[in-house]
Amino acid sequence: MNDANYPTSAIGLEEIRLIASTEWCEAYGRSGIGGRKENQDSKGGMCSGSSVILTVCDGMGGMNGGQTASRIAATEILQTLAEATVEEIETGSAVSDAIKNANAAIYRRAFNEPPLRGMGTTATVLVITPQAAYLTHIGDSRIYQLRKGKKVFRTFDHSKVFEMVEKKVITEEQARQSSFSNIITQALGIRPHIEVTVEKIPYKKGDRWILCSDGIWNCRPEKEMVEMFNAEQRTDLALKSLTETVNAIGIGEGGGHDNLTAIVVDMKKSSLYQYNYFIRIRNALSGHKGPLTARTER
Repeated sequence: MNDANYPTSAIGLEEIRLIASTEWCEAYGRSGIGGRKENQDSKGGMCSGSSVILTVCDGMGGMNGGQTASRIAATEILQTLAEATVEEIETGSAVSDAIKNANAAIYRRAFNEPPLRGMGTTATVLVITPQAAYLTHIGDSRIYQLRKGKKVFRTFDHSKVFEMVEKKVITEEQARQSSFSNIITQALGIRPHIEVTVEKIPYKKGDRWILCSDGIWNCRPEKEMVEMFNAEQRTDLALKSLTETVNAIGIGEGGGHDNLTAIVVDMKKSSLYQYNYFIRIRNALSGHKGPLTARTER
């Protein structure tokens, strides 16, 4: 149920859509224009073999550039991963290739169409298989993993303010409220090449994943957002409550709020892969962040 302290509003929000329903997970997605003139967010998802593929992208750029960039990214990511083999997914190469293909496609389109030059987009990618979850992100769109109502994993923004958080110059809440919070240090389509780190994460039955643009997570301090993520047990109702609460807060604060997009995924089974916690602790203490390793929350 929605917290009584928060109103809700469906104004400007699309219908909730079932993205995937398999024996191991269920996913729903929704997007809204917020208080902007156009929605530059894109989302997508599909089942492909034993994989569930999900992505949320948040575009930037004038002359419809942001919308174009995010749509290209979502299309390229889904197409690349749909054509990948199980081995390519489980080694991380398919997720990496999906990001690189999206980056190249956006960069090429902007090069060929001068009015679109400078367009770019963030991206989150989550591929769920019976073995594990494989994920990556570019920019400040996020992926959260929740367990028993608590955050157990979250991606770390590629942004100027989060570089300051990492150096312990400011707190995450100060970063969220900063006037520079929208300055990101990585985006798809800005440069011809991009570095990608893919992480392999185990999941448990009952875990909840959230993929979202900053129009969602930047609404309130993270503790409050985690409460919103857990407001309902049923997957579709959780997404409904989250998006309509964030939207209503934006309307209440003047109506100039950002586009908002989220995918909520609930796990019905545990992954075959599980952490060796001794290795996880060792990696955390040593600061190890290699590909296909779990990175603990910072």
